[in-house]
Amino acid sequence: MAGSALALSLLGMFASANSQGAPPQGKAPDPELRGQWLRAGQGFACKVETGKRVTPPDPDVLSFACQRMGALGIGISETSLKAVLGEPHRKLPPANNATNYVYFLGKADQFPYLAATVKANRVTALQISGPAPVAGYSFNQINLGDSTEKLLAQLGSPFHVGPSGLEKTELWTYSPWPFSFEVREDRVTSIRINDPTVTTQ
Repeated sequence: MAGSALALSLLGMFASANSQGAPPQGKAPDPELRGQWLRAGQGFACKVETGKRVTPPDPDVLSFACQRMGALGIGISETSLKAVLGEPHRKLPPANNATNYVYFLGKADQFPYLAATVKANRVTALQISGPAPVAGYSFNQINLGDSTEKLLAQLGSPFHVGPSGLEKTELWTYSPWPFSFEVREDRVTSIRINDPTVTTQ
């Protein structure tokens, strides 16, 4: 399977995610697997590069390959999150058995920042926000500050556009696919990815 790629069609949900939203039996996502969402008709397919593997990747964790934001990804452990970013700068009160960690990636209390939702010691959502690009935190080749033209070229038109709750900012969603974007003045100002099997709201 050297240099091959697998296409995993996802019709609304991850094909292999279980009801807990984490890989079965406590399996962690494979850090070597990288994928990209490709528009496939009215939905998306997750195309995964398998590299120079001798054996096929574990299908139970394959679907997490497209839910990555740089070195971070949905399904990684809380320990793995802290190994990359350290202790959070802020820890918000738990809600729905989940805790939100906030990391400021530049100056304290200023953009850009990354919020990570952790439930049962697994990362179930990641959101990066700010007006300008941040190296190492792109998602599906989209970074903060990118134009809506680039976003449309990568993922196509959103399935719903509405107010985000922030002034002059729209929320572009592709539900039931697990990613969304905030857009202001034709620029991406926030990117959110999540595990669709876990309620984090």
